[in-house]
Amino acid sequence: MFLAVLQALVSGLVTGCVYALVALSICIVYKSSDLLNFAGGEFVMAGGYLALLGSVAFGLGYAAIFPLVILGAFLIGAAFDRVTLHKVRSLSRTDHAAHVPMIVATLGLSYMLKGAARVIPYTEEPRRLAPLWSGDAIFIGSVVLQRQDVVIVGVTAAIMMGLLVFFRYTMAGKGLRAISQSPRAAALAGMPVSRFRMGAWGLASAIAGIAGILLASKLLVTPDIGSIVMMAFAAAVVGGMTSLPGCVVGGMLIGVLQNLVGFLIAPQAIAITPFFIIMAVLLLRPQGLFGDGQAPKKV
Repeated sequence: MFLAVLQALVSGLVTGCVYALVALSICIVYKSSDLLNFAGGEFVMAGGYLALLGSVAFGLGYAAIFPLVILGAFLIGAAFDRVTLHKVRSLSRTDHAAHVPMIVATLGLSYMLKGAARVIPYTEEPRRLAPLWSGDAIFIGSVVLQRQDVVIVGVTAAIMMGLLVFFRYTMAGKGLRAISQSPRAAALAGMPVSRFRMGAWGLASAIAGIAGILLASKLLVTPDIGSIVMMAFAAAVVGGMTSLPGCVVGGMLIGVLQNLVGFLIAPQAIAITPFFIIMAVLLLRPQGLFGDGQAPKKV
């Protein structure tokens, strides 16, 4: 029994890493524009299909697939902000007045990406990428760990460290932090707020695309795989919508709790676990475990 629970914990941490990446993309958009991105899951799907396109149609390896997906997802996200959200902001009298139309725009983008995926010829049949790292399983005592799971954890850790360095030590990162704290003050200081927001959307989309690659190496890719965004929202709420480390911790907690609930209670209970967790966190600590405790903003 103990070994089975330990195995469920380890598997949950691996799954939680994917949730954490999608939660990070949601957090970056929210911090830069106070906007909930309901198309985050479809960027995961797009990343998976771009990876499959590179692998199946062009025979590319992961060394080429990762740059392809990062660039493609970045361009889609940046273009959406520049073409759609920028126009919505310019037509609104105030930033608050633009929030609802922009949220609706992200929902529209979600359906557009899902619809586009359904009409691409090779998406009719669910496919899976080759393992990120093939070979025999790794045994840590009695716990079994697949080699590609080690890569998933490693990629998540590398992205988190990269974001830490980016936001603390680069001018672009410091600019995004300034915009997240006060867009108006940043604009008065001469910072190109619209360009930084476009970059934030591109960065968030690229991270979600990477999550799509990792997910496509474990699961069959379908147009509905973007439903993972609900787990990511749960992770962001648990960790704190404004905290990047909190999103990582929240993703891992969601992954672990899901596995434990499925093992100890019933597999059918896995689907409703994130919603119970969201309600509990909102009741007990609305800002999340690592939230800054500021008053909630109008969205």
